[in-house]
Amino acid sequence: MGDPQNAPTGLRLLRGLLRHYPFVLMNFKHYFQNLYRREILHTDIVAPYAAVFYTTHKCNLECTYCTQKEPDVFSQELPTELTIKLLRTIRRETDSILFTGGEPLLRADVEDLVQAAKREVKFRSVLLVTNGTLLHKRQRLFESLDGLIVSLDALTADPANPKSKPGVLSRVLENLDLAKRSMSRLGDITISTVIEEWNIPEIERILDFCGEQGFVFATQSALHEKLPNLQLKRNPRYQALVEKIIERRRERQQPINGTPKLLRTVLEFGDFKCFPTMFPRVYPNGDVFYPCEPLKKIAGNLLRERSFKKVFARGRKLYGDIPDCRAICHLFGNVVSSYYVKDFWGLAGDSLR
Repeated sequence: MGDPQNAPTGLRLLRGLLRHYPFVLMNFKHYFQNLYRREILHTDIVAPYAAVFYTTHKCNLECTYCTQKEPDVFSQELPTELTIKLLRTIRRETDSILFTGGEPLLRADVEDLVQAAKREVKFRSVLLVTNGTLLHKRQRLFESLDGLIVSLDALTADPANPKSKPGVLSRVLENLDLAKRSMSRLGDITISTVIEEWNIPEIERILDFCGEQGFVFATQSALHEKLPNLQLKRNPRYQALVEKIIERRRERQQPINGTPKLLRTVLEFGDFKCFPTMFPRVYPNGDVFYPCEPLKKIAGNLLRERSFKKVFARGRKLYGDIPDCRAICHLFGNVVSSYYVKDFWGLAGDSLR
Protein backbone atom coordinates (compact mmCIF):
# COMPACT_ATOMS: atom_id res chain seq x y z
CA MET A 1 0.00 0.00 0.00
CA GLY A 2 2.95 2.33 0.61
CA ASP A 3 3.54 4.94 3.25
CA PRO A 4 0.70 7.52 3.43
CA GLN A 5 3.27 10.11 4.51
CA ASN A 6 4.97 9.71 1.13
CA ALA A 7 1.76 10.05 -0.89
CA PRO A 8 1.56 12.99 -3.34
CA THR A 9 0.66 16.29 -1.72
CA GLY A 10 -2.74 16.52 -3.44
CA LEU A 11 -3.68 13.00 -2.38
CA ARG A 12 -2.72 13.66 1.24
CA LEU A 13 -4.82 16.83 1.17
CA LEU A 14 -7.80 14.91 -0.25
CA ARG A 15 -7.45 12.28 2.48
CA GLY A 16 -7.37 15.04 5.06
CA LEU A 17 -10.50 16.63 3.61
CA LEU A 18 -12.39 13.33 3.74
CA ARG A 19 -11.17 12.49 7.23
CA HIS A 20 -12.37 15.84 8.61
CA TYR A 21 -15.47 16.10 6.39
CA PRO A 22 -17.93 17.85 8.82
CA PHE A 23 -15.25 20.30 9.97
CA VAL A 24 -14.16 21.00 6.39
CA LEU A 25 -17.73 21.51 5.17
CA MET A 26 -18.36 24.06 7.92
CA ASN A 27 -15.12 25.88 7.06
CA PHE A 28 -15.91 26.05 3.34
CA LYS A 29 -19.40 27.38 4.07
CA HIS A 30 -17.97 30.03 6.37
CA TYR A 31 -15.27 30.98 3.87
CA PHE A 32 -17.68 31.55 0.97
CA GLN A 33 -20.09 33.41 3.23
CA ASN A 34 -17.33 35.83 4.16
CA LEU A 35 -16.09 36.05 0.57
CA TYR A 36 -19.56 37.33 -0.35
CA ARG A 37 -19.45 39.89 2.46
CA ARG A 38 -16.03 41.20 1.43
CA GLU A 39 -16.36 41.15 -2.35
CA ILE A 40 -20.07 41.94 -2.82
CA LEU A 41 -21.03 43.84 0.33
CA HIS A 42 -17.57 45.44 0.65
CA THR A 43 -17.29 45.05 4.39
CA ASP A 44 -14.61 43.61 6.69
CA ILE A 45 -17.28 42.67 9.24
CA VAL A 46 -17.10 38.92 8.69
CA ALA A 47 -19.42 36.30 10.15
CA PRO A 48 -18.54 34.76 13.54
CA TYR A 49 -16.52 31.57 13.39
CA ALA A 50 -16.35 30.97 17.15
CA ALA A 51 -17.56 33.06 20.06
CA VAL A 52 -15.40 33.86 23.08
CA PHE A 53 -17.54 34.03 26.23
CA TYR A 54 -16.08 35.67 29.33
CA THR A 55 -17.65 33.51 32.03
CA THR A 56 -16.46 35.74 34.88
CA HIS A 57 -13.99 38.54 35.60
CA LYS A 58 -12.80 36.94 38.83
CA CYS A 59 -9.43 35.19 39.04
CA ASN A 60 -7.44 33.52 41.81
CA LEU A 61 -4.04 34.43 40.32
CA GLU A 62 -2.27 37.65 39.34
CA CYS A 63 -0.28 36.91 36.20
CA THR A 64 1.82 39.86 35.05
CA TYR A 65 0.64 39.71 31.44
CA CYS A 66 -3.08 39.23 32.12
CA THR A 67 -5.30 41.68 30.23
CA GLN A 68 -8.32 40.97 32.45
CA LYS A 69 -6.94 41.87 35.89
CA GLU A 70 -8.27 45.41 35.70
CA PRO A 71 -10.47 45.57 32.60
CA ASP A 72 -11.67 48.96 31.45
CA VAL A 73 -15.15 47.51 30.95
CA PHE A 74 -16.85 45.39 33.60
CA SER A 75 -20.13 43.51 33.53
CA GLN A 76 -22.15 41.47 35.98
CA GLU A 77 -22.66 37.71 35.72
CA LEU A 78 -26.19 36.70 34.81
CA PRO A 79 -28.17 33.94 36.56
CA THR A 80 -27.69 30.46 35.13
CA GLU A 81 -30.92 30.30 33.11
CA LEU A 82 -30.40 33.74 31.59
CA THR A 83 -26.81 32.83 30.72
CA ILE A 84 -28.06 29.69 28.95
CA LYS A 85 -30.48 31.92 27.03
CA LEU A 86 -27.46 34.00 26.03
CA LEU A 87 -25.69 30.83 24.86
CA ARG A 88 -28.70 29.96 22.71
CA THR A 89 -28.50 33.38 21.07
CA ILE A 90 -24.80 32.86 20.34
CA ARG A 91 -25.53 29.41 18.88
CA ARG A 92 -27.76 30.85 16.16
CA GLU A 93 -24.70 32.25 14.37
CA THR A 94 -21.85 29.96 15.34
CA ASP A 95 -21.46 26.34 16.45
CA SER A 96 -18.22 26.86 18.40
CA ILE A 97 -17.73 28.54 21.77
CA LEU A 98 -14.76 29.17 24.03
CA PHE A 99 -15.36 29.75 27.76
CA THR A 100 -12.75 32.05 29.29
CA GLY A 101 -12.34 34.64 32.04
CA GLY A 102 -10.95 35.68 34.49
CA GLU A 103 -10.73 32.15 35.76
CA PRO A 104 -13.98 30.47 34.59
CA LEU A 105 -13.76 27.70 37.18
CA LEU A 106 -14.38 30.28 39.91
CA ARG A 107 -17.93 30.64 38.66
CA ALA A 108 -20.16 28.35 40.71
CA ASP A 109 -22.36 27.23 37.81
CA VAL A 110 -19.62 26.76 35.20
CA GLU A 111 -20.18 22.98 35.01
CA ASP A 112 -23.89 23.54 34.36
CA LEU A 113 -23.14 26.14 31.68
CA VAL A 114 -20.65 23.94 29.85
CA GLN A 115 -22.99 20.95 30.02
CA ALA A 116 -25.87 23.02 28.70
CA ALA A 117 -23.71 24.42 25.90
CA LYS A 118 -22.89 20.93 24.68
CA ARG A 119 -26.02 18.91 25.40
CA GLU A 120 -28.91 21.38 25.31
CA VAL A 121 -27.74 24.23 23.10
CA LYS A 122 -25.86 21.78 20.83
CA PHE A 123 -22.59 23.58 20.16
CA ARG A 124 -20.40 21.40 17.94
CA SER A 125 -17.24 22.55 19.71
CA VAL A 126 -17.08 23.57 23.38
CA LEU A 127 -13.67 24.70 24.64
CA LEU A 128 -12.58 26.11 27.98
CA VAL A 129 -9.48 28.09 29.01
CA THR A 130 -8.30 27.75 32.60
CA ASN A 131 -5.22 28.30 34.73
CA GLY A 132 -5.68 24.69 35.87
CA THR A 133 -5.67 25.26 39.61
CA LEU A 134 -9.28 24.21 40.24
CA LEU A 135 -9.87 21.37 37.78
CA HIS A 136 -9.95 18.78 40.58
CA LYS A 137 -13.02 20.61 41.95
CA ARG A 138 -14.82 20.77 38.58
CA GLN A 139 -14.41 17.26 37.19
CA ARG A 140 -17.89 17.20 35.66
CA LEU A 141 -16.49 19.52 33.00
CA PHE A 142 -14.61 16.63 31.42
CA GLU A 143 -17.90 15.03 30.37
CA SER A 144 -18.91 17.92 28.09
CA LEU A 145 -15.75 19.61 26.85
CA ASP A 146 -14.38 19.03 23.36
CA GLY A 147 -11.12 20.69 24.31
CA LEU A 148 -9.36 21.97 27.41
CA ILE A 149 -6.80 24.78 27.23
CA VAL A 150 -4.56 25.14 30.28
CA SER A 151 -2.34 28.21 30.53
CA LEU A 152 1.19 27.65 31.79
CA ASP A 153 4.21 29.95 31.81
CA ALA A 154 6.86 27.91 33.64
CA LEU A 155 7.84 24.41 34.71
CA THR A 156 10.04 25.66 37.55
CA ALA A 157 8.10 26.07 40.78
CA ASP A 158 8.35 29.34 42.72
CA PRO A 159 6.42 29.05 46.01
CA ALA A 160 7.53 32.57 46.99
CA ASN A 161 4.66 34.01 44.93
CA PRO A 162 1.49 31.93 45.55
CA LYS A 163 -0.58 34.16 43.22
CA SER A 164 1.62 33.34 40.22
CA LYS A 165 1.48 30.23 38.04
CA PRO A 166 4.95 29.08 39.17
CA GLY A 167 3.62 29.39 42.71
CA VAL A 168 0.83 26.86 42.04
CA LEU A 169 2.73 24.68 39.58
CA SER A 170 2.43 21.42 41.52
CA ARG A 171 -1.36 21.67 41.66
CA VAL A 172 -1.59 22.52 37.96
CA LEU A 173 0.58 19.53 37.00
CA GLU A 174 -1.53 17.23 39.16
CA ASN A 175 -4.67 18.54 37.48
CA LEU A 176 -3.13 18.14 34.03
CA ASP A 177 -2.54 14.49 34.85
CA LEU A 178 -6.16 14.24 36.01
CA ALA A 179 -7.38 15.84 32.78
CA LYS A 180 -5.20 13.54 30.68
CA ARG A 181 -6.79 10.52 32.35
CA SER A 182 -10.30 11.97 32.04
CA MET A 183 -10.39 13.38 28.51
CA SER A 184 -11.08 10.90 25.71
CA ARG A 185 -8.23 11.94 23.38
CA LEU A 186 -4.76 13.34 24.06
CA GLY A 187 -5.35 16.04 21.45
CA ASP A 188 -8.16 17.40 23.60
CA ILE A 189 -5.65 19.19 25.87
CA THR A 190 -3.71 22.28 24.82
CA ILE A 191 -1.03 24.01 26.86
CA SER A 192 -1.21 27.74 26.18
CA THR A 193 1.94 29.76 26.87
CA VAL A 194 2.73 33.47 26.88
CA ILE A 195 6.32 34.46 26.20
CA GLU A 196 8.11 37.18 28.14
CA GLU A 197 11.82 37.92 28.55
CA TRP A 198 12.03 36.10 31.89
CA ASN A 199 10.42 32.81 30.83
CA ILE A 200 12.06 32.04 27.46
CA PRO A 201 13.97 29.06 28.97
CA GLU A 202 10.75 27.91 30.63
CA ILE A 203 8.85 28.00 27.33
CA GLU A 204 11.54 25.76 25.85
CA ARG A 205 10.93 23.28 28.66
CA ILE A 206 7.15 23.47 28.20
CA LEU A 207 7.55 22.80 24.47
CA ASP A 208 9.46 19.60 25.27
CA PHE A 209 6.98 18.72 28.02
CA CYS A 210 4.06 18.97 25.58
CA GLY A 211 5.86 16.71 23.13
CA GLU A 212 6.52 14.12 25.83
CA GLN A 213 2.96 14.20 27.20
CA GLY A 214 1.08 14.43 23.90
CA PHE A 215 -0.39 17.87 24.64
CA VAL A 216 -0.90 20.46 21.93
CA PHE A 217 1.51 23.39 22.34
CA ALA A 218 0.24 26.94 21.74
CA THR A 219 2.03 30.24 22.21
CA GLN A 220 2.18 33.98 21.61
CA SER A 221 4.13 36.85 23.12
CA ALA A 222 2.81 38.84 26.08
CA LEU A 223 1.01 42.14 25.59
CA HIS A 224 1.58 45.20 27.72
CA GLU A 225 -0.74 48.15 27.10
CA LYS A 226 -2.09 46.31 24.04
CA LEU A 227 1.39 46.03 22.47
CA PRO A 228 3.90 43.16 22.26
CA ASN A 229 7.52 43.56 23.34
CA LEU A 230 9.22 44.17 20.00
CA GLN A 231 12.62 44.01 21.71
CA LEU A 232 12.21 40.24 21.74
CA LYS A 233 13.20 40.22 18.07
CA ARG A 234 16.69 41.30 19.13
CA ASN A 235 16.99 38.55 21.74
CA PRO A 236 19.03 35.63 20.31
CA ARG A 237 17.45 33.11 22.68
CA TYR A 238 13.97 34.24 21.68
CA GLN A 239 14.86 33.91 18.01
CA ALA A 240 16.24 30.43 18.62
CA LEU A 241 13.02 29.47 20.42
CA VAL A 242 10.92 30.77 17.53
CA GLU A 243 12.92 28.73 15.03
CA LYS A 244 12.64 25.60 17.20
CA ILE A 245 8.86 25.95 17.45
CA ILE A 246 8.42 26.55 13.73
CA GLU A 247 10.77 23.73 12.76
CA ARG A 248 8.97 21.24 14.99
CA ARG A 249 5.64 22.31 13.49
CA ARG A 250 7.00 22.11 9.94
CA GLU A 251 8.39 18.63 10.53
CA ARG A 252 5.29 17.60 12.52
CA GLN A 253 7.43 16.39 15.39
CA GLN A 254 4.67 17.22 17.87
CA PRO A 255 1.21 18.88 17.90
CA ILE A 256 1.63 22.67 17.71
CA ASN A 257 -1.20 25.14 17.22
CA GLY A 258 -0.91 27.09 13.98
CA THR A 259 0.83 26.64 10.65
CA PRO A 260 4.54 27.51 10.21
CA LYS A 261 3.67 30.67 8.28
CA LEU A 262 1.08 31.75 10.83
CA LEU A 263 3.44 31.08 13.74
CA ARG A 264 6.15 33.21 12.15
CA THR A 265 3.70 36.10 11.77
CA VAL A 266 2.63 35.81 15.42
CA LEU A 267 6.10 35.38 16.93
CA GLU A 268 8.07 37.71 14.67
CA PHE A 269 5.39 40.41 14.67
CA GLY A 270 4.78 40.37 10.93
CA ASP A 271 2.12 42.26 9.02
CA PHE A 272 -1.44 40.93 8.93
CA LYS A 273 -4.95 42.18 8.25
CA CYS A 274 -7.25 41.64 11.21
CA PHE A 275 -10.89 40.50 10.98
CA PRO A 276 -11.86 40.60 14.68
CA THR A 277 -15.58 39.91 14.28
CA MET A 278 -14.62 36.35 13.30
CA PHE A 279 -14.09 35.69 17.03
CA PRO A 280 -16.59 38.00 18.79
CA ARG A 281 -15.99 38.53 22.48
CA VAL A 282 -18.99 38.43 24.76
CA TYR A 283 -18.91 39.61 28.37
CA PRO A 284 -20.86 37.86 31.19
CA ASN A 285 -23.92 40.11 30.81
CA GLY A 286 -24.10 39.69 27.02
CA ASP A 287 -22.26 42.85 25.99
CA VAL A 288 -20.29 42.43 22.75
CA PHE A 289 -17.15 44.31 21.81
CA TYR A 290 -16.77 46.03 18.45
CA PRO A 291 -14.58 45.50 16.66
CA CYS A 292 -12.37 43.85 19.31
CA GLU A 293 -11.83 43.63 23.05
CA PRO A 294 -8.50 45.58 23.18
CA LEU A 295 -10.29 48.73 21.92
CA LYS A 296 -12.81 48.48 24.82
CA LYS A 297 -15.86 49.62 22.83
CA ILE A 298 -19.21 47.92 23.44
CA ALA A 299 -21.43 47.71 20.36
CA GLY A 300 -24.51 46.31 22.05
CA ASN A 301 -25.96 43.47 24.08
CA LEU A 302 -26.84 40.09 22.55
CA LEU A 303 -29.87 39.57 24.77
CA ARG A 304 -31.28 42.87 23.57
CA GLU A 305 -30.18 42.87 19.90
CA ARG A 306 -30.57 39.04 19.60
CA SER A 307 -27.85 38.57 16.98
CA PHE A 308 -24.21 39.36 16.31
CA LYS A 309 -25.26 40.77 12.94
CA LYS A 310 -27.40 43.44 14.59
CA VAL A 311 -24.77 44.15 17.27
CA PHE A 312 -22.06 44.65 14.64
CA ALA A 313 -24.35 46.86 12.53
CA ARG A 314 -24.96 48.99 15.62
CA GLY A 315 -21.22 49.06 16.35
CA ARG A 316 -20.45 50.19 12.81
CA LYS A 317 -23.03 52.96 13.12
CA LEU A 318 -21.58 54.11 16.47
CA TYR A 319 -17.86 53.69 15.81
CA GLY A 320 -17.45 53.40 12.06
CA ASP A 321 -15.75 50.71 10.00
CA ILE A 322 -13.11 48.40 11.46
CA PRO A 323 -9.99 50.57 11.83
CA ASP A 324 -6.61 49.70 10.36
CA CYS A 325 -4.62 49.06 13.54
CA ARG A 326 -1.45 48.33 11.57
CA ALA A 327 -1.42 44.79 13.02
CA ILE A 328 -0.06 45.94 16.37
CA CYS A 329 -1.52 43.45 18.86
CA HIS A 330 -0.39 40.10 17.40
CA LEU A 331 -2.99 38.17 19.34
CA PHE A 332 -3.07 34.62 18.00
CA GLY A 333 -6.79 34.68 17.18
CA ASN A 334 -6.51 37.93 15.23
CA VAL A 335 -3.65 36.55 13.14
CA VAL A 336 -5.70 33.38 12.54
CA SER A 337 -8.56 35.56 11.24
CA SER A 338 -6.17 37.19 8.78
CA TYR A 339 -4.95 33.90 7.34
CA TYR A 340 -8.46 32.44 7.31
CA VAL A 341 -9.82 35.29 5.22
CA LYS A 342 -6.78 36.21 3.09
CA ASP A 343 -5.08 32.81 2.65
CA PHE A 344 -7.82 30.27 3.33
CA TRP A 345 -6.64 27.63 0.87
CA GLY A 346 -3.05 27.76 2.07
CA LEU A 347 -4.17 27.58 5.69
CA ALA A 348 -6.53 24.67 4.97
CA GLY A 349 -3.92 22.73 3.04
CA ASP A 350 -1.20 23.19 5.64
CA SER A 351 -3.61 22.34 8.47
CA LEU A 352 -4.99 19.13 6.94
CA ARG A 353 -1.90 17.57 5.35
